Amino acid sequence: MTIFVVFKVADPAKMQAAVLSAFPNDHLRLQDNEWLVSGVGTAKEISDKLNISPPNGSGSAIVFSMANYYGRATTETWDWIKAKAESAVG
Repeated sequence: MTIFVVFKVADPAKMQAAVLSAFPNDHLRLQDNEWLVSGVGTAKEISDKLNISPPNGSGSAIVFSMANYYGRATTETWDWIKAKAESAVG
């Protein structure tokens, strides 16, 4: 699976419902308008699953796949990323 970043979310409540429905066990909420999701497919396919693509029932957002990462975040965030990245390899 690939890790995708969903950000610049226009309607956090609608996006939360979409993420919980499409990725019930493969998501991490970073803050109201930012999510990490782990799934199979392209950024467009993830957008479709989240109902971001037209007619965009869950509102507007940007989705991109994560090739590598670096920065400062909570231990929970790093643990989630590591677990999902390792599951993609194995």
